Amino acid sequence: MTKPYHVFISYATEDEAYANELARTLQWLGLSVWFAPIALEIGGKLLDSINAGLMASQYGLLLLSPTYVSKKWTSYELDVLHRQHIEEDKKLLPIWHGVDKAQLDSWNPGLSGIVALRSTEGPSAIAKKIANVVYQGCPVVGVDPSYENPQWRFLQGRGELYLNNRDGGAFNVFHAATFPDSAYPIYVYERPHSRRDIVLAVANALYYRSYDELSLMDGDRERMKAICKQHGFDLDAPGFDPAIYG
Repeated sequence: MTKPYHVFISYATEDEAYANELARTLQWLGLSVWFAPIALEIGGKLLDSINAGLMASQYGLLLLSPTYVSKKWTSYELDVLHRQHIEEDKKLLPIWHGVDKAQLDSWNPGLSGIVALRSTEGPSAIAKKIANVVYQGCPVVGVDPSYENPQWRFLQGRGELYLNNRDGGAFNVFHAATFPDSAYPIYVYERPHSRRDIVLAVANALYYRSYDELSLMDGDRERMKAICKQHGFDLDAPGFDPAIYG
């Protein structure tokens, strides 16, 4: 991810209860969310904070309601997001919250032409669909535990991630190397990783001995070396160095 936030949530204050539940569910699924009640700090300048969030987010989530279309602040956020959508190809994720196509056509015809979700599906179902877009459809997603950000450590064999949500089972890069083909690609460290990518990470961890000894139990090192060899990374070959593979 080149920006610190996956999603900027634009909503009217009157819809905050729904927006808050959606934001919390997105966070539970591992997404970084700019949501005013979470992101705004006491003493901060409101406009500066909003502008920073708009610029620092990959996607713009629009909670479109009858109140949304009448608010000045939401009109400002929408104006910025729509320009980013046109000029920078920033994706917009509209959610129709008590509005229909005719209402949107009379207010902003450009929005009604973007495929939207309806809030009647519920925040949990919507959050999963949004996460699927952000995670590019990967069946397994490495989600940061709440106490740290171990994405890089995971690829070094030094840490674990949770499987698909913050209550998921913990797994490390050595576990991932043994996952079935249906689990790939794995979304970790802000991009999808193929099995070859993961096995190369294992080869790097073994070659440079960067891994946590607790991550690789006795006897598993030889098994991991065999998996690496199957994918063209023979750690015992003369002159082998995983760095040449990127």
